[in-house]
Amino acid sequence: MNQINIQYYKTKIGELILGSFNGRLCLLDYRYRRMRATVDNRIKKGLGADFVEKNDDVLLKARVQLDEYLNGDRISFDIPVLMVGTDFQKSVWEALVKIPYGKTASYLDIAKFINKEKAVRAVAGANGANSISLIIPCHRIIGSNGELVGYGGGVPVKKRLLKLEQNNSGLNAGHQ
Repeated sequence: MNQINIQYYKTKIGELILGSFNGRLCLLDYRYRRMRATVDNRIKKGLGADFVEKNDDVLLKARVQLDEYLNGDRISFDIPVLMVGTDFQKSVWEALVKIPYGKTASYLDIAKFINKEKAVRAVAGANGANSISLIIPCHRIIGSNGELVGYGGGVPVKKRLLKLEQNNSGLNAGHQ
């Protein structure tokens, strides 16, 4: 059986679960989110692997970059990621990665971007199924009316992340 190395990591936005598979990050999510079992099972099944609590270089690098991001010292991540999901989900996640630091978009914006304007609900579902938080920035999605819609880490955390990015987007223009 293949294995997905996982680590639990306490941060200022809550406890996270990080997972890597064959040198790529496949999981960076809130440990206690509502869809935890659903997300974990999709990843295990998709990779034909089981979780093993073990550290590795990818997880170490992810923790360092996470801390830098949460401290406002990093605006983008350079960790190889492995998206585990359907082709549609992957297309949504790839579109999310293109939302710039400090900016937001709506489900409709993403649906239009992937040329599936009628699929707003499906886009919302794929957004909610994202298992690589922050790096695939689903926190940058807001309702068409500007409201902060649901978030795996909770709306207060989403608000905090958006505020962090808005406060730093001008300052860190020259940084990685």
